[in-house]
Amino acid sequence: MKKIFLLLFCFFCSVARAEDVSPWQKIYAEVRDAYVGDVKIADLAVATLKGLKKIDKNLTVANDNKRISLYYKGRVVKVISKPENDNAGEWAEVTEDVMAAAEEKSAQLQKQNFEVIAITAQEMLPLLDDDSKFFESFDEAQNIKNHRQFAARKENDMLYVKMASINKQSKTELKKALSENGEAQSIILDLRGCVGGMFGEAIEIADMFLDEGIIAVTKEKIKDEETYYVAGNEEKADERELFVLVDGDTASAAEVLSAALKEQSRAKIIGTNTTGKGSMQKLINLDGQGVLAVTSGYFMSPSGAELNKKGVIPDICTFAQNGTPDVKLLSQKAVCPKESRENSEIELMIVKELRQNP
Repeated sequence: MKKIFLLLFCFFCSVARAEDVSPWQKIYAEVRDAYVGDVKIADLAVATLKGLKKIDKNLTVANDNKRISLYYKGRVVKVISKPENDNAGEWAEVTEDVMAAAEEKSAQLQKQNFEVIAITAQEMLPLLDDDSKFFESFDEAQNIKNHRQFAARKENDMLYVKMASINKQSKTELKKALSENGEAQSIILDLRGCVGGMFGEAIEIADMFLDEGIIAVTKEKIKDEETYYVAGNEEKADERELFVLVDGDTASAAEVLSAALKEQSRAKIIGTNTTGKGSMQKLINLDGQGVLAVTSGYFMSPSGAELNKKGVIPDICTFAQNGTPDVKLLSQKAVCPKESRENSEIELMIVKELRQNP
């Protein structure tokens, strides 16, 4: 796989030792630097401190133009002047001072000190977009699950592959299924209900079917910073007839894969408009108390079309008009409403129809 970077990345090294940097300084700086929009450290810190009320309703943090004030049961506990600069280190000091004062007063906070960061850090999320979320672990954030997310079976001369998510095993499992079913003439890749998952794995899967051309484009926070992912499979690409099934629940990395195969005219896409979750998240460690997935950029199709909020429009739309779709009435549409069709048989019927009457 070849990656072409149009602009150079700049990396800044801190001279401070890792143990000298407070958790809040790292969290505030990482959220601000990663988030695709503009957000101030001060706003992140104030939202975090107000989250103390989630642990103990007697704790209140007031914010005015010059001060941060902590109250317990309506009485002033601590007043701190706001930093003049929007600096992660200075606001981390304020955060730690207020939290230390709150813990002295609150027995409940003392009991839950092992999860203070996780609870209060989530209060930053309303300042970000809807795709930025909290997860209890990295595995949960990456949609890595223990139960089976991949299935393949041969039906006559077709290989049917179902992916419920795209994880670190997806490419290996698909490669094995393709190899073991070399006699199959056509492949159905069913991504209906696929929640997405690992972007890099989706790129690798697309590369298995493409000899050349752009697979996807990502655009991150820095203006005009784009990364192009280009097909460069060392092995010969699988050239068998390919059909991809999608629906309104096909999301994220699964949309990247579908868009690449559609725009490179490598597969026929059948189903309804996909979710439109075309954003990428950076995972930020909350000092071992969970993970914040902060939106850091957006995915685009090979042509540069945005996927976020728009999704992938299928070649053949199976939206159930009046609840009773008819294969003969289905055709290409500029608009194809989203619909959950994971258990629908109509898409498989269309594949058979297309194979008989290409």
